[in-house]
Amino acid sequence: MSADAPEMDTFAAAYLKKSGTTTGRKFYEALSSKFPNLTEDEFADILRRLAAHDQIDLYDERPVSFRAFLTAWERNLWYYVSVIVCFSAALTAYAVPPNSPFLLLRWVLGLLFVIFLPGYATVQALLPTAQPSGLERFALSIGVSLVLDMLAGLALNYTPWGIRLVPILLLLSTLTICFATLALARQFRETRRRSAGIIAP
Repeated sequence: MSADAPEMDTFAAAYLKKSGTTTGRKFYEALSSKFPNLTEDEFADILRRLAAHDQIDLYDERPVSFRAFLTAWERNLWYYVSVIVCFSAALTAYAVPPNSPFLLLRWVLGLLFVIFLPGYATVQALLPTAQPSGLERFALSIGVSLVLDMLAGLALNYTPWGIRLVPILLLLSTLTICFATLALARQFRETRRRSAGIIAP
C-alpha cells in the first residue's frame, strides 16, 4: 500500500460525497489532478478499499457483447426499422403493380427509401453520440440522402448495369444497411465506454 493511501482514500471519499454519482474516468481524472503520480493499479486499490468499507457502490451497465447489444431492440429500434423499410421498399417495387390499390404504400416506402433512409443511416454513423434536434437530424438526413442518391446515380452511370431499378435498389440498400450497422457498432463502443460508474451512497 502506498504511503499516500490514507490521504488518497480521504480525498476520494470527500470527492464522491460532493459529486455523488460519477464515472470511473472522471473519478480517476479528479484523483490524478490531486495526486499526479497516481497509477491505475493504485486507483483500482482505492476503489476496492472504498467498496469494502461500503463507501461506494460500483455499477456496470455495459453490454457484454455486440450480440447482446443488438437484442436491446427498444434502444436500437431505429436500426430495425431502417432494415425493414429497405427490404419492404425493394419488395413493393416488384410485388405491387402500377394499378394496385397498394400503390400508395409503394410510393411512401419508395420516398422513405430514396430521400431519407440513406442520409439518416449516414448521419447516425457520423454522429453516434451527438444529439441534434429532431428537425436538424431530419434536415441533415434529407440533404445527405440527396447527395448519396446523386453519387450513386453517377457511379452507376459508369457501370455496365446503368441507372436502372435493380442496381439502384441494391446500391442504396447496401449503403443504408452498411452505414446503419456502422452506426450501431459505434454506439455499442460508446455504450461500453460510458455505461460504467460509481455511486456514493
